[in-house]
Amino acid sequence: MLKILTVCGAGVGSSMMLKVFAQQILSKENIEARVDATDIGSINPQDADIIITTTDFANLFRNTTCQVLPIDNLTDKENLRNQLLKCIEELQK
Repeated sequence: MLKILTVCGAGVGSSMMLKVFAQQILSKENIEARVDATDIGSINPQDADIIITTTDFANLFRNTTCQVLPIDNLTDKENLRNQLLKCIEELQK
């Protein structure tokens, strides 16, 4: 099962919003994955297949083995959907 982490500074604002949006997208596409929201200080990148975060935090994960999705506009669900599905497709190759 895919493991997706949504990350923000405190783990309660934008990461929770991204978590809900990601779960809605995955549910609609019938993709099974576990999505958890967390704060930047608690994350272990090795625990995730995909990290969804803001562009500011994405740079902190440059040297990780997981896929990192930097999201600039948190309310643009279509952009998140497109990036997330593309990322999942890449992982399944």
